[in-house]
Amino acid sequence: MSVHNHLLRTAREQLPSLLVPGACASRAEVAEAVNRNQFLTGAFGVGAGALVAPPADDSMDPTAAVSAPTAHYRRLESTVATGQLARAVEAHLGLATEAVARHDSRAGHAALAEAAGLAAWLAADRHDTGTARRRYRTAIEHAERADHDLLTAYMRGSLGQFAVETGDINQGLRLLARTADELPQRAPDAARAWLASLRAQGLADQGNADQSRRALRHAEELAGRDRAEVAWPWLFPFGIAKTARHQADTFARLGDARAARDAYESAGVTLAAPKPRAMAQLAQARVRAGAGRVDEGCRFAAAALRVGHAYGSERILAGVRNFRATLPSRSVETAELDTAITELYEGDSW
Repeated sequence: MSVHNHLLRTAREQLPSLLVPGACASRAEVAEAVNRNQFLTGAFGVGAGALVAPPADDSMDPTAAVSAPTAHYRRLESTVATGQLARAVEAHLGLATEAVARHDSRAGHAALAEAAGLAAWLAADRHDTGTARRRYRTAIEHAERADHDLLTAYMRGSLGQFAVETGDINQGLRLLARTADELPQRAPDAARAWLASLRAQGLADQGNADQSRRALRHAEELAGRDRAEVAWPWLFPFGIAKTARHQADTFARLGDARAARDAYESAGVTLAAPKPRAMAQLAQARVRAGAGRVDEGCRFAAAALRVGHAYGSERILAGVRNFRATLPSRSVETAELDTAITELYEGDSW
């Protein structure tokens, strides 16, 4: 079977499972799901040739055929159930690995780095930290074999972010600092703003408030230069609104309730997708509860819990459980959240 036909069959097999059950979603999210279904049907059905057009000769380098789906999977990540999407990405990574093994090239290793990096992100969302760490290391290795310094920086920075998020703060900050030092001069401002924002979060977790705020200001300056270029592998703009999203999380970690709330409101459109919005809601839950507004914090956490359950994000569910562990025993303020967590284990009224 040709690379093209194998890829197309894999995509079609995964298509029916890529939608979150409607019972778990709001009306707006059901509409989003329908739109995603239409996109996937077009991408892997009638329009498949545009995405994964077969090479004229199967002996030719199939990199173009195996690299395009990764970008589309990345765009679906924030709104598609993690488990279903992970299976599609892992199958795609396996196919890509076989194809590149037969046609060793820099472009092929770049395609593998992207696929492995996405697989790592999805493993982290499932809370499978061992797999996530291995996939990130694989992604870095392939990026280095591709001899692409921007791609290597993206993957090493992503591993640094993962380390911070899983509690290995010193290792994460070391990786982020190394990535920033090794960025080439041509690196886009988006890359530097992203790294500064991630560093700010790690410094906040470390308890270094002054350096964390300086890193946030640096990120904001970079994002505000009006150079909105998006350079691969940074597929998404990292402007003021995206910076505000990271600010909201960082200020929450620093316990600055007012700044976190203002940044949350400024993040705007970047929180339209369910999973990013849920992560921001978790940050708001922590900061509001810390300011004595436990009932507001629990409402934010309950909303995040619903999204975590619907989209199979253990990252979000673990965040909710950790938040609840910081609160006193049962009270009127925590009743709704306690009920939702209990149902997660004992029932399914979602």
